[in-house]
Amino acid sequence: MWSALIVGALPAMVLAPLSFTGGQDTIVLFSVGMIVAGGLRLILGAIAILLVKNTTWVRRAVGALVFVLGCLALLVLSPLMSMIVGMTGAGPADSMLTMTVIQGVVSGVYLSAVFCGWNIARNRRWWILVIAVALAVVLNVVNSIFNQMLASQLAGGVVVTVVVQAVWLVATFGVLGLCHLLGRVRGGTTPMPSGSAPIPQHGYIPQQGYAPLQGYAAQQHPQSGGSVQSQPNQWRPGPEQWSQHHQ
Repeated sequence: MWSALIVGALPAMVLAPLSFTGGQDTIVLFSVGMIVAGGLRLILGAIAILLVKNTTWVRRAVGALVFVLGCLALLVLSPLMSMIVGMTGAGPADSMLTMTVIQGVVSGVYLSAVFCGWNIARNRRWWILVIAVALAVVLNVVNSIFNQMLASQLAGGVVVTVVVQAVWLVATFGVLGLCHLLGRVRGGTTPMPSGSAPIPQHGYIPQQGYAPLQGYAAQQHPQSGGSVQSQPNQWRPGPEQWSQHHQ
C-alpha cells in the first residue's frame, strides 16, 4: 500500500517542478505522468489490499472496491471538473476558488477511500473507519490552508508543490500508522470467524458382537446362578455348548 501511495505522488513531486520552468511539452509530460501514476497507484493498491492476510475474501473485495472507486474519483473527476469549469467562462478568481473547492472535495473522497479500504480489509471496527474519515477531512482542510500560506510567502510554485506533496504523503502514512495502532487496542479489530472443524476425540469404539473394554456388566451363570465378570477376549459358550456339557 505504501509503495502505491508513493508512486501516485511521484509526478507531483518530480514532474510538477519541471512544468513550471518548461514549455508546453513539459506540461503534457506532467499530465501523462499523472495519468500513468494514478493507474499504477490504483493497480498496486488494489493488489496490496487483496493480499492482506488473516481476513476474509469478502473484506478484501469490499476494501479493494472502495479503494478503486476513490482512485478513479481522483483520476477522472479532477480533470473532468477542471474542463467543465473552464468551459463556463468564469473569471480567473472565481475559477480558482471553484477549482480549489472541487479539488478539496475530490481529494477528501480519495483519502477517505484509501483509509477505509485498507481498514476494512484489515478487520478494523467501524469506529476506526469514522476516525479515519474525520482525519481525511482534517488533512484536506489543513492542506488547503498550508497551500495558501506557502503560496503567499514563497515566490514561485516549485517549492510550494514539492513541500505540500511531501507533507501530504507523510501525513497519509501517519494516519495509516495510527489506524494500525488503534487496531491493536482491545476491541479495535473484528475477530476472525472460526472455520476449523472440532477435533474428534479418539477413543475405542466397540464393534458389534464384542464386549466393551470398560464398564463390563456382570453376566449370570446359566446353571449355578452365580455371576461371573466378563473379561476382554474371553470366550463365552453359547446355549448349545452348555446343553452338551451337562448331558
